[in-house]
Amino acid sequence: MPKRDSLKIRTFICLELPEEIRNYIYKEMVQPLKTSNIRCSWVSPENIHLTLKFLGDISTEKIELIEKVIFDSTENIEDFEVQLSKMGTFGGRRIRVVWTGIDGDVDRIGDLAKNLDKALSKIGFKREKRKFSAHITLGRIRDQEGIERLLEILRGIEVKSDSFTINRVILMKSELTPRGSIYSPLGVFHLNN
Repeated sequence: MPKRDSLKIRTFICLELPEEIRNYIYKEMVQPLKTSNIRCSWVSPENIHLTLKFLGDISTEKIELIEKVIFDSTENIEDFEVQLSKMGTFGGRRIRVVWTGIDGDVDRIGDLAKNLDKALSKIGFKREKRKFSAHITLGRIRDQEGIERLLEILRGIEVKSDSFTINRVILMKSELTPRGSIYSPLGVFHLNN
């Protein structure tokens, strides 16, 4: 049996969304899109989040260091208000991802992501090459068959969202299973701790 400190776990850092917002996203966006019957891995309500940084497979011995980076990066950031905005896709002609955007204090999200990226690079994580784009992934498309129907449904969805508060950053473990990803928090960090 491997030593505990040599185990690897798949992780990412994300912003937690309030339960009522996650439920709204699933009911008003994901469920209608599912009727397109396109082959897609749709996000379940409990897994809806906004990723700040994907860390990949890390050794468990690095968790404490990562937690310190997150704690330090959230120390002077106040809670902030955002709301859901338009929906869209990534991938150009070959669509790979369906998402919904964020409006409001998105600069704060971008600053937080940039601070985390810079601080994590000092403990061995690669810097992001692409500019950070605040979005919530709804599904990852597996096959382009039925894409026109999906886009038609997407264009018909009107996003209505009240403002909601972002006040926690999560270090999340992601376990890949045949039934989909299972997420469990490794650490929870309140803004302006």
